[in-house]
Amino acid sequence: MGVISNSNGIANTSVKRAPGTSKQHLSIVAHDSTGLGSLWTSQRRILLTFAASLMFLICYILRPIPPPPQAALAQPKNFHILIPASKEDENLCKVLLSAAILGYPSPVLINWNKTFDDPGLVEGGSHLAKISGAHQYLSWLDESHNEDLVLVVDAYDIWMQLRPQTLLNRYFAINSRANSRIRTELGAAADKHDIRQEIVFGCQKRCWPWTLNDPPCYAVPESTLPRDIYGPQTDTDVGNEQNPFIKNRQRFLNSGVGIGTVRAMRKLFEQALAQAEEERNFGSDQYVLSHIFGDQELWREIVRRDSLSVGQRLKSRWSGTASSERFPEAHINEVRMKAESRYDKNFEFGIGVDYGSEIGLNTVFAEDDTAWFSFDKEDNFINAQLEHGISPPNGHLSGISADISETLPPFWTYSNERDLPRWRSWSNVSLLTDVWTGITPAVIHHNAHRDGLKSRRRDWWPNMFFHEHARTLLDAHIYAPVVPVASSGHENHTTEYWPYETWKGGSRNGISELGTGEDDNWVRFENICRAHHEEIFRDGKGAWELPDNH
Repeated sequence: MGVISNSNGIANTSVKRAPGTSKQHLSIVAHDSTGLGSLWTSQRRILLTFAASLMFLICYILRPIPPPPQAALAQPKNFHILIPASKEDENLCKVLLSAAILGYPSPVLINWNKTFDDPGLVEGGSHLAKISGAHQYLSWLDESHNEDLVLVVDAYDIWMQLRPQTLLNRYFAINSRANSRIRTELGAAADKHDIRQEIVFGCQKRCWPWTLNDPPCYAVPESTLPRDIYGPQTDTDVGNEQNPFIKNRQRFLNSGVGIGTVRAMRKLFEQALAQAEEERNFGSDQYVLSHIFGDQELWREIVRRDSLSVGQRLKSRWSGTASSERFPEAHINEVRMKAESRYDKNFEFGIGVDYGSEIGLNTVFAEDDTAWFSFDKEDNFINAQLEHGISPPNGHLSGISADISETLPPFWTYSNERDLPRWRSWSNVSLLTDVWTGITPAVIHHNAHRDGLKSRRRDWWPNMFFHEHARTLLDAHIYAPVVPVASSGHENHTTEYWPYETWKGGSRNGISELGTGEDDNWVRFENICRAHHEEIFRDGKGAWELPDNH
């Protein structure tokens, strides 16, 4: 055994020479023991560590980022649009055009080419046909479509203003807030009877066609708008002869715009059809649907009362908080009987209303509440308020709401049309907005009729942000791929909503052959709108035609 010494002659260790080990090999081992080999080994370890760290960093940066847990994707659903329309009209064309440009599914026309001439009914009976037509379509859809969403809008006074993504986000947000209120008001009865909001209708300032002593007027919930939204005179008659309801907060159902799940809407229109047969002389979907809404609220009061313990009932009576004054016993008993006669023994339909006009703004009784302006300057909102006599202004906006700005830009298309301001933002286009609330509605319902204000359907049409480029945007829509119209949801679940109708450039006539690819019941856009192209486009280029290679 040899001894290897360091330069100071101090023995480090003993090395036993193995058989076949050369002196040269042994000398290398001996040389390493002086410390140079250890230094080289340390540098190698540092280099390896650095390389490993660098690779880890690169892999971390390039790693696929999973979606946040609160955005779990549910099974895709469909989105349906129903429009009760019996004949062509320039205003029907404006519904179809605005919907196509903004990416909504092609609609189904209810009662197309049918005539309504019963002199004893409102509009010859077309309003009741809206109920029967919607019921027929919803009944045709099987239970696999229960969670689909269906939007029902009037035919001749509707414009789409914002993308379906915004509309659906607002639908779920409105329902979420309403369900929190329902659980607070009804307590355990809400869960016991599965009471939750699934349908949202537009609302208005006046209860019509009912009187203040009827359930559709007194029984519906109070508006969620601030109690001073119109100043100290909110909810009072200020003597305005043109509009006595000018200072009223919106809380009464308007049937011109409604959205809900197929399941809930099917149940609602089944009941509406039954009541329409009994109430034909009153003659309108507005009358029937608001009646059901009022009775539903009476039913909720019934289950709330029934859920109280004896002690709670006595406490309510002693404290003077009993609700018998608001809810007459005669009406309570009437609704109990209605519920008992139903197959499910209840009168719950999941109906609520859009107090803030987030989904649809009804211009009737709100004729003086809106203005066209863009959000690129903060002063635009304040100036609009001042022009409407709101002095001092009751607030300002820091910018357009996120549920609008975060959607695809207004002129974005899948193709690259050179004449479009493709990347112009929503803040830089003019939008009809409520000057009291600052809310820009997704849908404009031109049901104001005072002083000939129906003419706004013509006068205001060029104000729509897309009007100058309408023809180009319609072409782009036709050639765009079929994709989800929105991805939205509630309770940490997001669902992709695909158009049920995948054809473009027109509307489906009723339910026959729907989705089969047959075109015998497909009504082409140009066949509806050829006579109205000058009013719709106003560009002097003639009628729009569906491309042959579509």
